[in-house]
Amino acid sequence: MSEHNSALTRRNLLKGAGVAAGAVALGGCLSGDQSNSQQGALSTAFGNCWMCSHNCGQKAYVRDGSVVNLTGVDGHPRGSAGEGTEGTLCPKGLAQLDKTHDPKRIKEPHIRENGTLKKVSWEKAFQYTAERLVSFDENNGAETFLDATSWAETDIFRTVWRDLYGSPERISRGIHVCAGPTFVTGGMMGVGSNNRVPDYQNSEYIIAWGRNILNSFAGQFEAKGVLEAIENNGATLVTIDPQHTITAQKSDEWMPIKPRTDGALALSMANVIIEEGLYDEAFVENHTHGFDAYREAAMDMPPEKAAEITGLDAEQIRTVARGFAEAAPQAGISVWTGTAQAGNGWKATQNITALNGLVGNIDKPGGLRLWKYPSTASFGEVCEQDYTNRAEFKDPALKKYDEYSDYPARHIEGIAHNLVPEMVENEHINGIVCHHDDPLKDGNAESWIEAIEAMDLVISIDAYWNGVSRRADIVLPEATQLEKDTLGTGNWNAYPNHKWVTGSKAAVEPRWNTKPDFDILKGIANEMAEKTDNDDWTVFQQWDSHEAYIDDQLSTLDLTLEDIDSGEKNYALVEEYDYQQYGENFTFRFDLDQIDSFAAAAEEAGMDTAPEWIPPGTYGDSTSEEYPLEFTDIRSVFFSHGSNQPHERLQDQFAKRNQLSEEDYRGNYLYLNPEDADARDIETGDMVTIESETGSGELMAIVTERARPGLVTSQYGFGQTSAITTGEDTREQSADGMNTMMLHNEQMDPITGQVDRHIAVDVAPAGGD
Repeated sequence: MSEHNSALTRRNLLKGAGVAAGAVALGGCLSGDQSNSQQGALSTAFGNCWMCSHNCGQKAYVRDGSVVNLTGVDGHPRGSAGEGTEGTLCPKGLAQLDKTHDPKRIKEPHIRENGTLKKVSWEKAFQYTAERLVSFDENNGAETFLDATSWAETDIFRTVWRDLYGSPERISRGIHVCAGPTFVTGGMMGVGSNNRVPDYQNSEYIIAWGRNILNSFAGQFEAKGVLEAIENNGATLVTIDPQHTITAQKSDEWMPIKPRTDGALALSMANVIIEEGLYDEAFVENHTHGFDAYREAAMDMPPEKAAEITGLDAEQIRTVARGFAEAAPQAGISVWTGTAQAGNGWKATQNITALNGLVGNIDKPGGLRLWKYPSTASFGEVCEQDYTNRAEFKDPALKKYDEYSDYPARHIEGIAHNLVPEMVENEHINGIVCHHDDPLKDGNAESWIEAIEAMDLVISIDAYWNGVSRRADIVLPEATQLEKDTLGTGNWNAYPNHKWVTGSKAAVEPRWNTKPDFDILKGIANEMAEKTDNDDWTVFQQWDSHEAYIDDQLSTLDLTLEDIDSGEKNYALVEEYDYQQYGENFTFRFDLDQIDSFAAAAEEAGMDTAPEWIPPGTYGDSTSEEYPLEFTDIRSVFFSHGSNQPHERLQDQFAKRNQLSEEDYRGNYLYLNPEDADARDIETGDMVTIESETGSGELMAIVTERARPGLVTSQYGFGQTSAITTGEDTREQSADGMNTMMLHNEQMDPITGQVDRHIAVDVAPAGGD
């Protein structure tokens, strides 16, 4: 057992913390206000939670036009463990009640006149938006307008900004700031972005690799599925994470790995599996490419060598490798942001994903399921009007201009988050539309703030005043999820043999003078039709409402929104599909030499196309005498990407979880090990300054054995540029906590441009209480 691991065992931490933490993570620690004194009749409606965009079902209790309580929907594919099980909501989902009635929301459209944001009517807002978009195209070219609309709850944003307006520039949450290496390696290796989520409920061995599944999940079904596998299958749960998380606490094995050494551990596990003949020879022989190169890399990483690199025990590496291989194919790996948000994240993810091919668990019960989406109709299929795609033959700036020829990511992606400020400086991007997105929290924050302020046109579609909306030229207040019709689809869920859809009609009317996103985009399009005299912009006029559009999307499944929303549930299980659907010609690629775009990017980045070990600091930061600690930010069950930090109830719950509810402070916390705290004379509750080469900020410290020595962490989404009460720039610093990306510069994965959130820092007492 490693030196760090020996001080903390699952048993002694369970004694100290109790297993109740896992239950809190699964939801139910918040509930709606049931003391409502109004006497109107109580009715029910449904919702699809969009706080983290994963569509857990919500049952809303409505009295006199207000939502007074929320619960989960039993049996929901994303919000439960499946048929006959209770649907629940996490604190974020329950906080949708707070968000719906929050007086801090943006209540009216605003436009900037003479440097000041002023309230206007929707008619004026749409007219002004169209005027500015036409002028922007004439002066800058629509191709320099950046679409940052990852959080839209309707899919027509792509039609508006790419097809009709003509911008090829789009930045998404998934690849560019969430888990680019995870998403893209999966696709290239043959399993798609499915490589994130195994078939939990049928598994006998689950590895949570850099994931805190019981506290930060893509739907309640994940955490519930893990617990079901443990209870029903006797499944083994392994957590690989530098921090002792709630999931680690529940695990049979916790591997407190040194940050950014996951790629070495994955190769070492492959070494054991190959050396001991535990791999699926038939699958490797018949369905893989590049095994010889993979085996060569694995043979160079025996457990003893990996132990020196990772800080783990060599025998623990062998134990976990054997357990995973022997349980296969009913063995799965859950991996997402934890390994991807690092400069060497590509190789870490490639090496981890390769383990699935090695043991042959692909699309088998309990293994790496090849999840499928339902066959809903696309916009092109339901649109009755022909129109010109104005971006079809336009290249994004990253691929177009020589200024970016030093960035290998241009071979793979059309943009990189951290390069947007440089593109603005080069006048290759001159405007942006943000839709429930705050790129100022996603990386390179200080440069992004300057870039936003330098742009000729900034449009914000949001519910709150944040760093983007406060700086915008046009602010269009969007209704929240319970105030609009929604349709949710997805792949992974609690029913491994079913595709699914979930839908809901608006539970209540939009508060104040806000509108649903579909109506906002349609309003912009109709006004653009007037201003440009171009009939292409009239494409949305065939639908009288968002519900009518959703009905067209569902027509391929012979469903309507009314069908889904009526009754005791708001979902439908649609098409069935079996396991092992990939066919005899399926190829899982260990070596990516057949992917020309990757081969070109890899050569420029100085890496091989096959799995290999790339040490920390090869890309990104290395610690130094001046900055001896490594920082990375983390997620919490209470908050989502900065979208709901203003909710006081969640802030209080978060403070209580951290046993600091008696303090006035309601920001994010900095977690550090006693060894690092003692050396700096820091105690829990102290305000501390964290500083990198790029920036600094203040946080409240929490000293805990759960933190690994040399590593400090904090939740992201707080502090500077946060959502606050008013739109005045003078309130910029008013939010407690720190925007962790103020520490960040341009560190990124060279292949996808994914933000590298590992930063060399130092910490010192701030002198405050």
